[in-house]
Amino acid sequence: MTVVQTGMLKTQGMRIIDSITGQPVILRGVGLGGWMNMENFISGFVGREFQMRESLLQVLGQEKYDFFFD
Repeated sequence: MTVVQTGMLKTQGMRIIDSITGQPVILRGVGLGGWMNMENFISGFVGREFQMRESLLQVLGQEKYDFFFD
């Protein structure tokens, strides 16, 4: 894998390329979005944040709960 650090990308047709070298660039990463967002309209959980936390505490136990929210 080649790491290119030019600071600029552009598109060429359906590809993303380095604007200086013209080489194709593949963007890699993880899009976790709002998975830790404790708002019920996003998660679908029918309750408030404190209720979600109480449920996780019951399921995980104190040690894993503390690790999860650390």
